[in-house]
Amino acid sequence: MKDVATNERGERRCRVMVVDDHAVVRRGLVTLLGEQADLEVVGEAGNEADALAMMRETAPEVAVVDWSLKHRDSSGLVAGMLQERPELRVVVLSIHDELTHGELAIDSGAHGYVMKREAAERIVEAIREVLAGRYYLGRRALDGLGPQSYERVLGRLVISGDDGGPEPGARHLFGGWSVSVVVPVFNSRGTLGTLCQELISELRDVERLQVVLVDDGSQDDSSDVCEALQRRHPGVVEFLGLSRNFGEHNAVMAGLRQATGDWCVIMDDDLQNPPSEVRKLLRHAAMGFDVVYSRYRVRRHPWFRRWGSALHNWTACVALGKPRELYLSSFKVLSKTVRREVTRYEGAEPYLDALILRATRSIGVVDCEHHERPDGRSGYTTMKLLGLWTRMALGFSVWPIRLLTFGGGVVCVVAAAWDLAGGGQMSDFWGWLVRGSTLLLVGLIGEYVGRIYSLMNGAPQYVVARRSVGARVDLEAVGEGHRDAKRHEAA
Repeated sequence: MKDVATNERGERRCRVMVVDDHAVVRRGLVTLLGEQADLEVVGEAGNEADALAMMRETAPEVAVVDWSLKHRDSSGLVAGMLQERPELRVVVLSIHDELTHGELAIDSGAHGYVMKREAAERIVEAIREVLAGRYYLGRRALDGLGPQSYERVLGRLVISGDDGGPEPGARHLFGGWSVSVVVPVFNSRGTLGTLCQELISELRDVERLQVVLVDDGSQDDSSDVCEALQRRHPGVVEFLGLSRNFGEHNAVMAGLRQATGDWCVIMDDDLQNPPSEVRKLLRHAAMGFDVVYSRYRVRRHPWFRRWGSALHNWTACVALGKPRELYLSSFKVLSKTVRREVTRYEGAEPYLDALILRATRSIGVVDCEHHERPDGRSGYTTMKLLGLWTRMALGFSVWPIRLLTFGGGVVCVVAAAWDLAGGGQMSDFWGWLVRGSTLLLVGLIGEYVGRIYSLMNGAPQYVVARRSVGARVDLEAVGEGHRDAKRHEAA
């Protein structure tokens, strides 16, 4: 239990901690807050690790946190602090536009968002308001809140610099945006209705919303549910039914070619990615990224899926040059430019993340929630995960052959050194190693040749057997019909 500080009149002083990676700004904040009769600065820190250690040592009541620590947002730090100390109140200071960053801060647990350019008294006012149990936001931050975040702050809100104007009304962060959401579907009839309804509710402020459901050969009646949803939400929900199970990445490619939005969100069908988190991805994309991946604070996948993902990410670092801090999740958003570049690929075995990394390095990451699967079970088995890993490693890289070439060179050098040293006949182990490596290399070459053969043989990436797109003109279907007519005329 920390000692309770009092001022000259014996009044209690609230304990405040300051976190900012700029020493001059940090010292200015400490001086400002130290001059207040009702506040006491109990600690300061310049990075995440020091901030957590200082919080544990000093037990502050309020933390004033810079939103940009070392060129990344502080959402992870805010969430981590509140996880350890739920009663802590957090005021975020930022130079970033509150329209695009305010909800990120509120969703991470912050109670106030103040622009650094505002007057010093706004910072002090924000601290006092959050200590009183209220939220402190500017009107632009309020305009950027999604429905869930808005409901959270409503009734406990103080608007920064409020001049008694009209009450906050419709928020317009995504006004003028055209957003497509591609959902590969496999045996998920129980979650599709909720998923579509929540997507439409969360993104009701976009100018045009398109939800593309791609059934990848489901064995239940998921395709019928998709068609029913299209009829219920014409002009929003569109449905493609593939002729068989081609794989998740193939189904996503079909959906990407159907998508028309300026931004395209890709998410699973099982509600483990909450539709409310789509706004986080879009808001992060508005900062200027071509692609934004989600990163899960706590993953709810089974152990073999987590193991497979870890192997995937390690291999992607080696084979594709993926940055180590980037987690290749299936929940992401792509710009129209990247979507067009990705869909140029016509091979039978696409690997979406490799195509993205080929197209751009302007990639952002944002922390998102990951829920338990409410219905059914994952369609991924150990063999499917292994097949996906093989697709990435062999389909978009030659590093396995280079690795074996390097290993063969090492064996040759060792054998030559052994012979020059007069070592005599080498052990059977080395002989079997050379034979095994040779067979492995032949097998790898065979895999590469097989993939070339499939590409040259025109193996389909997917085949659309059912299509329901409502009143919107389906340009792809029109083009296919035109080409069929031309072939018929030529015959």
